[in-house]
Amino acid sequence: MSVERNFDKVYLNCRREAVLIFMIWLTVSSLCIIGSYLYGYTSYEAGANSAGPPIEELFGPLVSFNRRPASLEFPLGLGIPDWVFYAIVLPWFLCIVLTWIFCVFFMKDDDLGTDPPAVEREEISTDG
Repeated sequence: MSVERNFDKVYLNCRREAVLIFMIWLTVSSLCIIGSYLYGYTSYEAGANSAGPPIEELFGPLVSFNRRPASLEFPLGLGIPDWVFYAIVLPWFLCIVLTWIFCVFFMKDDDLGTDPPAVEREEISTDG
């Protein structure tokens, strides 16, 4: 037996909006974690105390990711390493912009209906 469910329009819009915002957050968080991991380290060789395999075994040759401290640049004169700018600042700025665009142009303001009539409460006196 199948049960047909009739969800409220407000609930469906809210769920759609929450899923989209979560997907934006998940994408930006993944970009930050992966970008920081790949660009933030200066060496990818496995050390004596390494817990796992060298990263090259997982992702292939990482010649372009192998960074020397002398190769770090400071973009836009902000005084921060380039990997911080490109792996943290830029993705979160993109997240803010995408979320703002979504909230201003695509989020719906649903009619919640009418309020129930107000019930007047009698004041209970505490005089004894």
